[in-house]
Amino acid sequence: MDARMWRLPPELRSGLEGPEYVQVEGHAHEYRGMLQVKVERLRVLDSSEVSEEDYVPATEKDRRALAAELELAGEGIENPHLFELFALMVSDAEFWEAFCTAPAAKAMHHARIGGLLEHAVHCLRLARSLAELYPADRDLLLFGAIFHDVGKIRELSWGRGGFAYTTQGRLLGHVVLGERIVAGYIDRLPGFPEELAMHISHVLLSHQGEVEYGSPERPKTLEALLVHFIDNLDARAAMFLETTRNVSPGGWSHHENPLNRALYLPETSGDAVET
Repeated sequence: MDARMWRLPPELRSGLEGPEYVQVEGHAHEYRGMLQVKVERLRVLDSSEVSEEDYVPATEKDRRALAAELELAGEGIENPHLFELFALMVSDAEFWEAFCTAPAAKAMHHARIGGLLEHAVHCLRLARSLAELYPADRDLLLFGAIFHDVGKIRELSWGRGGFAYTTQGRLLGHVVLGERIVAGYIDRLPGFPEELAMHISHVLLSHQGEVEYGSPERPKTLEALLVHFIDNLDARAAMFLETTRNVSPGGWSHHENPLNRALYLPETSGDAVET
């Protein structure tokens, strides 16, 4: 919405250093067919007066419960080295807070506060099922499913009323950043097996699947292949659900969406049971 203030306070005449939240009082009117606000009073708000989640999308799920589910999964890891690595990462309060708060994307899927956490939990649940079907290293598969997108905490910023790419996110991307984050924790663990570290790096670096989608390598182990498809499945299912959220049963979405096609929401049968 456009807004105009004709008598700007002296402290604002030189502009602001960056985006800020402000409290505005004024009158709305129509100007050339558009709604416009004539601002009478404007005050820059202190950060203590603002809750970011009031102004950006946030998961509706209980983030504490989601984080607890991941922490419990980490406690169940049998490989002593992966167990120690998981525990070290979760015990880093600053890292874990960022992981549990970050969006999973700027716009494509799970683009909301807590979106990365939500995506990680969904991928964990899928990985558990696939671990029962295929002869994969279960601990490595679960670790990769949870932390494959960990680089998003550095690729994206989520303050000041919106999501944006950081400079390092634009230059390096979350795939490389994620591998560096995990490798940094591995370096703090004396005696961590080099081969296991290599397999972790491969899972992280290949999870996008193809070079054109940002992966330096294509998946070449069973665990890497499964993590790629788990990530892809949850991301695309989320794209469908988010695109059709306001579509009535029996209706179609607009074709301009992350899946680049009109999406159909079937009418539910009368005997369908909500779970």
